[in-house]
Parts: sequence; C-alpha cells; structure tokens
Amino acid sequence: MNQQKIYTDIANKLSSAKKILLTTHENPDGDALGSLVAMYDYLLTQDKQCFLFCYNLAEHQFQFLPHSEKIIEDKNKIPFADFDLIIMLDCASLHRSRIGDLIKKVNLPIINIDHHISNEKFGDINLIDAKAVSTTQILYDFFKSQKIVIKQNMAAGILTGILTDSGNFAYTTTTSHTFNIASEMLTSGANVRSILNATKKRKDLPTLQVWGLALNRLQYSPKYDIAYTILTQSDIKKFNISMNDLEGLASFLNTLKNAKAVLVLTELDDGRVKGSFRTNRNDVDVSKFAQAFGGGGHQKAAGFEIRGKLEQTNKGWAIV
Repeated sequence: MNQQKIYTDIANKLSSAKKILLTTHENPDGDALGSLVAMYDYLLTQDKQCFLFCYNLAEHQFQFLPHSEKIIEDKNKIPFADFDLIIMLDCASLHRSRIGDLIKKVNLPIINIDHHISNEKFGDINLIDAKAVSTTQILYDFFKSQKIVIKQNMAAGILTGILTDSGNFAYTTTTSHTFNIASEMLTSGANVRSILNATKKRKDLPTLQVWGLALNRLQYSPKYDIAYTILTQSDIKKFNISMNDLEGLASFLNTLKNAKAVLVLTELDDGRVKGSFRTNRNDVDVSKFAQAFGGGGHQKAAGFEIRGKLEQTNKGWAIV
C-alpha cells in the first residue's frame, strides 16, 4: 500500500477516535517508551482520552521521559470497554505486549506502527518500515506528513528512541535522515545530554558486576562461529537488578572481533529464557536465527524468548 495512503488512513482513524489505548512490548526499551510518550503527547493536543499501558513499568533510567509516570502495568486495570482504538507501538507481535489475548477478545481496530522486519502485521492499519532506525523515526515521518508541529515533549520521546535504537548513531540503519531528525529534535527542545546521561552513563555497581559476570562466562563456539554467555535468575536476584539493567550488554559484547555474532541468554522470572543476538557482519542476518526460535528483529540485532530454564551440564550450559 502507498505510504501516503497509510499516513492518511492513520490520521483519519485518529481523528474519529475518542478513547485510545496506547501500548508497546514488555521490558520496554527507549524506543518503545519514546514512541508511547511522543504519540501520547500529540494525542493530548487533539483532546483525545488516552490510556498508557506497558506490561513492565518504565525503569528508573527512563523516568525522565514526559508522561512516563502515567504508564500502567496492571492489565486488570485496562478499561477495554471504554476504547474505540488501540495503537501498538514498536511491537512485532501481539504476544509481546503480554495482553494479546485480551486484545483479540475485544476486537477493536488496531494501528500497528513498528520498524521490526519480523512484524506480524496484525493491525487493521500497519505502518511498518524495517529500514527505519527506530519506531520514533517512523512517528516523526508520520507527524511531518500531516504537518504536525513537534513540540518539546514529543521531541524528547522521538530523540530517545533514535539514540537508544541506533546505538547513538553507531548502527548501519543510521542514515543522513536520522541525523537530520535528531538535529531538528534538538531545535524542538529535546535535551540530548539528559537522554544520554539517563540511558548510557548511569549504570550502578550491581549492574556492572553482573556485566562482569557475563564477561567471565563468555565462551566461543567454533562450530557456529558465535560467542555466547548466560545470566540466570539467581544472578539477577543476587544483585537485585532488573532486565533493563542488562540493556546494552549484547551490543557491548558485539565489539568482539573474532566471532560472526554474539548471543546473550538470560533467564526470566516466568519460566522463559530470553536470547539477544548481535552481529557487525554484513554477511550475517541474526534475525534468521531468532526466527528459528519464534523470535525476530533486525539483520544485526534480534531476539527471541522460549520456555525453559538455564542449567549447567557436563557439556556446558543448556536450556532445559
């Protein structure tokens, strides 16, 4: 479908809606939360009644974002009967929102905006651009297409998504368009220093100790040319950290030059194991690996979640 036609369809749907549910994926990163607050701030200017939901509350490093305190994590508090529209942001599948079963039951129209190549296109309107560095970049393009003025709060959300999902402009999905947007967001009032300080420069001692543990366990598989490491729930509980404290670990390990890809396996608290793939190689597509385990993502950054737990065996660590 023509991109401009999709923009127009979204604008018309937003115009006619009165009460809107905004949500994203579990364990939200900067792009997920930046997308939520940017769209929420815009809808407030249009006198829309909105409800922000995320399965996990925004971690401390993202509490600088405007409206982050309004995000609800208890799915039992979502007044589905009040809504006439759902907007899903930065979420490749309904499952990753952790309320997919409830959404299917209410049968409300869904606007699906995302930049993951593995997106399942579950929306009534799907705005998917796998070439965009972040979902907030897609929102920027939508806002511009509708001649919407991007104010300070929206700019903060958009720039946060771009910085965190581009690795501070380090990933190959970064283009001149990305830099131009970032420059404009600064002009619109976003504070790049506060974003970087909150997302990159405030790791506490327990977080770095766990990162050190992951480094100590780093191993190399010559058969698959992959370096990998693991973190268990015992590790996470021992150091009293959250999953968001591990954000960036896989990308940091991706600086290893003698492996085609790196994999971080992390035991979650609900009987699942999360895998995070990264690569710097142009001839490797880690999203294909992730898809083999029911996940997805991008060519150079992808992930998956499967049932099981990490256990050390005579042959090494295994998911059982």
